[in-house]
Amino acid sequence: MAKQIGLLRFTGKLGNIIGYRRNGNYFVRTMPEAVRQTAATRQASRNFGVASRKGKLIRRAIVPELHIHHDGSLVNRLNKALIQTNSESLRGIEGFRINRHTGTEQFFSQQPVVSQRGVVRIPAQTLPSQENFSHLEITVTAVRISFKERRITGRSSTTATINLNQPFSGMELDTATPGKGMLLIILQVRSFKGTDATANRRFFAADIMAVLPPASTKQKRFKANGVPDVRKLLSLQPETHNGIPRPKHPEVQRQRE
Repeated sequence: MAKQIGLLRFTGKLGNIIGYRRNGNYFVRTMPEAVRQTAATRQASRNFGVASRKGKLIRRAIVPELHIHHDGSLVNRLNKALIQTNSESLRGIEGFRINRHTGTEQFFSQQPVVSQRGVVRIPAQTLPSQENFSHLEITVTAVRISFKERRITGRSSTTATINLNQPFSGMELDTATPGKGMLLIILQVRSFKGTDATANRRFFAADIMAVLPPASTKQKRFKANGVPDVRKLLSLQPETHNGIPRPKHPEVQRQRE
């Protein structure tokens, strides 16, 4: 590693030299002549690539729907969470914080629950003190993502408010989002004083509450006219009835011959 001290400093690749910046200073290093990878490092590289692609798609789906700030650590934190979770179900990213400083659990003594069809239910409860804020804005966003096709197939959101000066009797927020792919449910909470939303990162949050699998599309097969295949039904009948041989349907007989 060598420090750049000239007037013209650069970052990036120049021949076999790489320039980069660290803590406000510029350095250069040479590229290695060869990179040797073990089976483990190759697998880790593939896992990182898969996580990066999924993370980018998730951020594209979620971030435009949010009304809170997030820091520069979001990309790396989400990629790390995706690497550590099951690549098929992605259940490991449930509870992931968009704002790493505060989670939605800070705002509720009894935590919200998500039904299998994506309805978020917040139980009636005595809410924790939120200093001198007047109300909470609750937004549930649902995004549907087809990772196989690498595209966002649906978005929807719904918003409600909780008056902090009155008893809270509970609420349900439904964001029906038809389409292909997994359904991600994001709960966002912002604290307000009158009409002003707080900018204090300790008083706003957005978490991935649930990752729901795609809706099943399996259906029982029927013939084109909607009637089950008679030949298959007859082929399942016993050979005799009360000791008397059962007559065979001509189609079944031909199949057995």
